[in-house]
Amino acid sequence: MSTPPTFTQVSVEARGAACRVTIDRAAQHNTMTDVVMQELAAALLHAEGLPGVRAIVLTGAGDKTFCAGGALKATAEGSPFALEPGRWDHPVAELFRAMDRCNLPIVARVNGGAFGGGLGLVCACDFAVAVDTAMLGTTEARVGVFPMMILPLLMRVVPRRRLLELCCYAQRYTAAQAQQMDIVNEVVAADQLDAAVDALVQRLAANSPVALRIGRRAIGAMTDLSLADALNLAQAVLPVLAQSEDAREGMKAFAERRAPVWPGR
Repeated sequence: MSTPPTFTQVSVEARGAACRVTIDRAAQHNTMTDVVMQELAAALLHAEGLPGVRAIVLTGAGDKTFCAGGALKATAEGSPFALEPGRWDHPVAELFRAMDRCNLPIVARVNGGAFGGGLGLVCACDFAVAVDTAMLGTTEARVGVFPMMILPLLMRVVPRRRLLELCCYAQRYTAAQAQQMDIVNEVVAADQLDAAVDALVQRLAANSPVALRIGRRAIGAMTDLSLADALNLAQAVLPVLAQSEDAREGMKAFAERRAPVWPGR
């Protein structure tokens, strides 16, 4: 068995069918540094290898902030707005690529405010459950920049006119308003947040790990394709998916009128 990675600004805990990954910088409003983003990407890979884990839950430490985005002041730990000369890949882009490649569904447990890059994290997740007191927004235009690095994720989730409001008004929105924009799936009271996240994870765990793994990647790929190319991809992937052990077990369980026992292969 490989040695688990060491985390300094992120904590990782297996909880039944879920692996909870927490940005552990409550005193700094769970802001994103180079280290945070590197450790988040490493945590995703680590979670994929944990037995019995069927989903990743991403959250922030404490009960105030999910993630306040990137620190605007450059520090020795790095800033998301800085890029070393000769370095092409932005650390935020590297993290979002890692989330896109992840083999497990990712659920955002939005325990508090999500701003800038933090909002990007919410949109990069497959599902999001928010506490009703959370505020969300991207206010970069107020400091003379624009939420460029999270735009690709926002564009996949938020309808165009709402997206323009979100970015150009540079306002903060309530969790209920974020739900209307399709940024979050569900809004609950603080004392119901964990139960709501657990219920969502159980709904995911009831279904084929292979189907969810291939399906979420297919959705991501098809989003950027023309209809003709998306159909070509679908007709190539479906026969391969149908040959999985999960598919055989699912069909057999359906015929036998019982719950499937997923091999995950």
